Formats: sequence, structure tokens, C-alpha cells
Amino acid sequence: MGGDVRSGSGNAERAAMRPGPGPEAAPGRGTRGIRSFLRVVWVARRHMAWLLTVLVSMIMVSVSSVFTLNLIRPIYDQLLGGSGGGASRTPPLPKPFFAGWLDGLTHQAQTWLQTHLGGGRTTILLMVLMAIVAKNLFTFLTRYGVARLGLATIRDLRDMVFDAILRQSQRYFHGTSSGVLISRIVNDVRLVQEALADRFGDLLQSFFTLLAFLVYLLSLNFRLTVAVLLLAPVLVFPVVHFSLLLRRWSRKAQERMGDLSTVLDEAVSGMPVIQAYGMESFERERFFDATQRHFLANLRARAIQMANAPVMEVLGTGGAMLLIAYASSQIARGTMTLGDFSAFLFGLWATYTPIKALNQFNLALQQAVVASERIFEVVDAPVDVEDAPGAQELPDIGDGVELDHVWFAYEEKAWVLRDFDLTIPAGTTVAIVGPSGAGKSTVAQLIPRFWDVDRGAIRIGGRDIRGLRLASLRSKIGLVTQETILFNDTVRANIAFGLEEAPQERIEAAARAAFAHEFILKLPKGYDTIIGESGLSLSGGERQRLAIARALFRDPPLLILDEATSNLDTASERLVQEALENLMRGRTSLVIAHRLSTVRNATTIAVMEAGSIVERGGYEELMAAGGAFARLVAMQERGAPDSHRSS
Repeated sequence: MGGDVRSGSGNAERAAMRPGPGPEAAPGRGTRGIRSFLRVVWVARRHMAWLLTVLVSMIMVSVSSVFTLNLIRPIYDQLLGGSGGGASRTPPLPKPFFAGWLDGLTHQAQTWLQTHLGGGRTTILLMVLMAIVAKNLFTFLTRYGVARLGLATIRDLRDMVFDAILRQSQRYFHGTSSGVLISRIVNDVRLVQEALADRFGDLLQSFFTLLAFLVYLLSLNFRLTVAVLLLAPVLVFPVVHFSLLLRRWSRKAQERMGDLSTVLDEAVSGMPVIQAYGMESFERERFFDATQRHFLANLRARAIQMANAPVMEVLGTGGAMLLIAYASSQIARGTMTLGDFSAFLFGLWATYTPIKALNQFNLALQQAVVASERIFEVVDAPVDVEDAPGAQELPDIGDGVELDHVWFAYEEKAWVLRDFDLTIPAGTTVAIVGPSGAGKSTVAQLIPRFWDVDRGAIRIGGRDIRGLRLASLRSKIGLVTQETILFNDTVRANIAFGLEEAPQERIEAAARAAFAHEFILKLPKGYDTIIGESGLSLSGGERQRLAIARALFRDPPLLILDEATSNLDTASERLVQEALENLMRGRTSLVIAHRLSTVRNATTIAVMEAGSIVERGGYEELMAAGGAFARLVAMQERGAPDSHRSS
């Protein structure tokens, strides 16, 4: 649509609807959080080929790691323990299952190398080198695949969240601050990325490696492995304890970040008001308080996270000392060789790395679980304005627009519109005027169905707009407001908005009709000039004329002008008013008016008070009646306080 989809900043009936924080997740909903994270993982199914590549590579890394570990036994018992003549001082003890299979594989590889390359017992060292090379090749493939898979999934997740935001109605945005939404799509998704793209690969690799090592240790020495496993609960307790603490403080830190984003967004967008009222000190203290609360919550979470690794390492070292004492008795009785024990000890120590990685992922998971839950609160938020089943296209606006006994409230029973009746015949211009808070801008937002009426109906061409496809309905409407929204792009892109291949002739024709062509040519790069965020490099009048050009480019049959000439100087208002007259020519128009002189040529003027129409007619007719409209005109001509500004 041409122009902004939000109402003017002077809307008094929305003054009490200051955006607040989004819906907070209640404590104790851990199961829901895990389900939310699993939904994130499920998004990765779109990249199945890379997922399978990663899984195969991880298995190969685990097998090559265990194969390398098993070579410690012949290194100790044959290479280091053998005599100069090659006799083994410690004959190898036969092993069952996995360790026995690895022994057979090692023997075959050693025999093949000795046959083709010679070198005697040093072929063991060559096998170690070859195993390390294979492991690292598969490690590279694994890490690259995980990074690609994770980043692609995060990209899809961000797209999913933004798509959900685009589908929401104005009611949702009035109840959720922009700072909270930005925090969800930036900060919370970043936390999920740390777990998914950076840590999830470590989780899978650690799982496969740990499983391979445990099977190997059981086949190497069953009793000793069972003894170690009996000590495992000692390591599990701190993991669970730290997880619960971290989850609680991670949620608080993320909530504080949302508060901080809200304060910052309000301060930046409201800077003119802050400076005009001399409230810099108040806002400074407000922001400092938000950063301090975020600092304390984040510091507590970091302290818990940092304390975890040292505790785990101390417990692991103590367990290793007990293991050495237990194993020494078996070595003394000859039931275990030095190579067996060395391989077992190295294997046991090697399990610490994947266990530690699993624990670190668990810590990152706690943050990601909370973040995932907050993300899907946005994705799953109910949409109260959407296409009804069987919604139809709107071919044209037919005989015009009818608002039939409409009731509407932003808050339950706090009626903004009461039994509101208005007809806008096709090809006519209807103006709505009235004091602040009367509900004028609310009418402008109900017709494009940014909100749904609570009672009554709005019809275009005789069709209830609730039975029309939103895209079809809004494609027939051009909206220009006093609070113009432009994008950090070229002038051309702002006029053609969404149509990248639009003909230059059509763009220039719209700009000429909006009296914007002349000032556009004076810009550094003309139509290819980047106008900056919100078009701040342009004056207010220039921004408004670009918005009108955008509406002209779309050529909508129904036009809504909501305070389109407010807050402009006299010269700018004259140009904008001429552009608006070009825009309204031949169209059905609804004009929400601040300056009453601009509605002199309207077909019908409706005067609103307290959500209802109290007077309607032509300009001269209403002036002659001496009623509410005449009083408003008189107040404006006397320069009375702005009691007639937009609602």
C-alpha cells in the first residue's frame, strides 16, 4: 500500500496502549522448552543430504579414534617392550568382541605394510600416522557439514520467525514492543545458533565417540569398566545441579535483554520528545538501571557456567587416581599387560573429552531451550486477523465502502467506535473530522482490516471484508498517513516498493504527479539515491510526497488519507495538498482531516465525537447549520488549542 500502515502519533485512543513486554514463559515449563528446541532441530530435516554426510563422517571419526587408541597396546607391549631381536617381553592377551576385532584389523594392516614396505615393528607408527590422517580428514568434513547444516537451519528459523511477524495483526504489535520482537529474532536466535551450529555437532560427535570408547573399554576389561561406571553418578550430580541453576538465570538474563532493547528502542525513537522535555537524566537512569539488571543476571549465569568445568575436572582426576590403584593389583597378578592398562587408561581419559563436551552442550542447551521457547511464542502466537476459510478475491470496489453499525474496542468493552455508520459511495470523497480521541484514525485502520470489528460489518462492493483475501483487499487500497514510513533503499525502490523490475517511465510518472520529480533529480544520484533509514535525509514534505508517489504507482481504486498534511509547513503543505488532489482524482477516498480547510471540496464531511457520527453533510451545509463542525472551524480559525487533532 502507498504510505504507512500505522496511524498518526497523535492518536489519543491508543495513548494508553504503550507496548509492553511480550508474553513471558511461566517457570517450570521445561518440557515445553525441550519440545521447542526439538522443533528447531526438526527444521534441519530440509537439509537431509548434509545430515547423512555428517552422521557417516562422525562414525568414521569415532572408529578411527578407537583404532588409534588400540595401537597403544602393541606400542607398549611390542615396540617399547620388545628386545632387540624382536621377541615380545609381554605376550598380548586375547581380547573379545570389539577389541579383538581391532586386534585382527591391526594385525592384517601390520602384515600388509611389512610385506610391501618392510620396517618391522615400526610399521605400528606408520599405522598411527595413517589413522590420525584419516581421523582429521573426516573431522574436517564433519565440522564443515555441521556448520553448514546449523547455519542453514538458523537461516530458516529466522525466516520462519519474520514470516510469523509479517502475518500478525496490529493487535499483536500493540501488545508486544518492537524491542522484544527484535530481541527474539536477533538475540534468542543467536543463542539457538550457539547450541545448534556451534555445539550440536560436538554433541553428536561426542555421543558416537563416547559410545565407541565404552564398547571398546568393556571388551578390553569388563570388570574395570563396570567399576568405573559405578562411579559415574558422582559426575552426573553436578551436571544436573548446574543445569537447573543455569536455566533459571539464563531466562532472567534473556528477559532483561528484552527490557533493555525496549528501553533503547523507545529512547532512540522518542529522542526529540526526551530532549524537548529535558528528560535526558530520567532516560539515562532508566537505561542504566536496565543495563545493570541485565549485567547482574548475565553475570550470575556466566558464574554458574564458569564454575562447572573446574568442578568436573577435579572429580575426574580423583576418579582416575582410584582407577590406577585398582588396576595395579590386576597387573601384579598378570591378568593385564602394561599395554592393556595404558590403552584402558588412555581410553578412559579420552572419554572425558566427549563427556565434557556433552556437559558443555547441556549448558548451552539450557540457554537454547529457553530461547527456543521464546522464539516459538512468536511463531505460534495466534493470528486474530487472517484469511477465513474459502476467502474470496475482491475484483473491484463496486459501489463503494459501507461501515454498517460498527462497534470496536482495543480493550474489552472500552468502545472506541459505537454503532458507527458511514457510506463512502464509489468515486466520492468522504472526510472525517472531530476532536482528539473521537476514533477517526481507527476507522482508517479498520477498512484495510488491520483490526477486525467487534460488532457490525464493513463491506466493500457489497462484500464483507472478513470474507475477502487480505492480499486482495489491501491491493485495492492506498494508504497515506502523517507518519510516513520509508525504507533505507533507493528512491526508485521506495516508489515501486516490492516491484524490482518496474518500468522507469511509470515510476517517474508517479513522482511527477506527486510533485516529487523535481526534488528527486536534485538528489546526488537521482532516483538511485539511498535515502537512509526512514528517509531521514529528506524533509518532511519530501518524504510525504514520496509516500504519495508510492500510492500513485500502485494506482489503487480506494484511497485512505490519515492526517496526510499534518506537521508540515505552509509551503510543503501546499505541494502535498496538490499531490493529494492528483492522487484522489477519479478515486474513492476517505480523508481523515486535521486542517479543516483541506476538506472544503469533500463530497461529504462526517463529524465524530466519542466514537459516533454526530453530524454529516457538505462543507457549506455544515457551516450554515452552526453545529459541531462550525465550532471546530471557528476554534481553528481563532488559533485555539489543537482540540481537533487526529484520533
